[in-house]
Amino acid sequence: MSLTLCSTNTNNTGELGCDVSRGVIKKIMVFLGSIGSSDYASAALLFAKLVANSKLSKTDSEKIFVLNEAQDVADASEANKEGSLNLGFKAVLLEGKPGYIVKFFGGADLLKRLRVFNNKTIRILEYDANGVIWGTKSGSDYKGFQAKLFFVGNKVATGQNVEEGVITMGLSILSTSEYFDNAYQANLSAYNIEDVKALIDVPLSYISAVSNVHKIGIKIIGSDITGPYNTYDSIGAAVAALSANFSAKSGAGDPATSLAITSIVVDATLKCLTVTYDNTAYGTATGNIKLIPPTPAQLDAGNATGVELIEVTYPKP
Repeated sequence: MSLTLCSTNTNNTGELGCDVSRGVIKKIMVFLGSIGSSDYASAALLFAKLVANSKLSKTDSEKIFVLNEAQDVADASEANKEGSLNLGFKAVLLEGKPGYIVKFFGGADLLKRLRVFNNKTIRILEYDANGVIWGTKSGSDYKGFQAKLFFVGNKVATGQNVEEGVITMGLSILSTSEYFDNAYQANLSAYNIEDVKALIDVPLSYISAVSNVHKIGIKIIGSDITGPYNTYDSIGAAVAALSANFSAKSGAGDPATSLAITSIVVDATLKCLTVTYDNTAYGTATGNIKLIPPTPAQLDAGNATGVELIEVTYPKP
C-alpha cells in the first residue's frame, strides 16, 4: 500500500517533500474564534488575519491572546490505557490525552491575568520553532484545539534553579481526534510572529473636573501597593493625537446619549489627558459619562503600540 502525501513534486528531485511534523512549541495563542476559508487561502492572508485578531478588543469573540514565548517544554501526556488476555494478547483500550508543561517568563501582574483561564475549556493555536502554526478545522473554519490550561508561579525563589519570574503552564488537550487526526498547519516562517501582539490593559480613570474639562488618567492597575504604573510618558502624546477616535456618551446607568468631545490634549503636570466635552452638550448631560477610547488597531496605527485602553464610566461631577 502506498500513501500519497502530495499531488505535485515540490523539489524537482523526484522526492515528495511536503509532509510536516510538529516542532518545539514557541508560542501558544488562546483563540476562541474561527478563521474562514477566505482568510487562510494563503499564508499571507492567514498571517494578516492573526495579526488583525490580536489587535481586537479583549471583549471581541474573535480576539487572539498571545502568551509569552516558551522557554521550557516538557511532555506531560497521559499514558495509554492497556489491557491483555491471559495468553498474552495486549491492546490499547484508550488512547492517552496529550499534555505539556510549558514555562515562560512573566511577573505577578501577568500571572493574575493568566489565571482567569485556569481550568476553563478554551481553544489554542500552537506556533512552533519551525515557524509553523497548528490548529484544527470545523467544517471549513480554522480553529484552535480544545484544551484546558492551568497557570502557577510567583513563588519565592530558592536560588537552586531558574525560578524567579517563571510562570508554569499545564496544558491538557481534550480531543485526540482533533489534535492528531484533524490537525492542520500553515508555514508562517516568512513572517514576523512578533507582529501577532500581546496587549496590556490600560484602564482610563477619572481624576478631576472643572465644569466640562476633565482630567483622565492612563494607568496600568497592577500589584504595586504604592499605586498604578502611569503610561503617560510612554504613550500619552500618541493617545492624545488620536482624539478623533475617542467618543463619549452620557445618561443614567450605562450611558447611551452621544456627548461630543471638543478636544483631547496632554497635561504634562498631572501626567494625564485633558478631555474637553462640548460645553452645550455637557450642560444638558445627566447621570454618568462614558469615555470610549480608540480601538487597539487604531492605537497601533497611531504608535501607541502593545496596549488596549479600557473605557471608563463615571458619575458626571
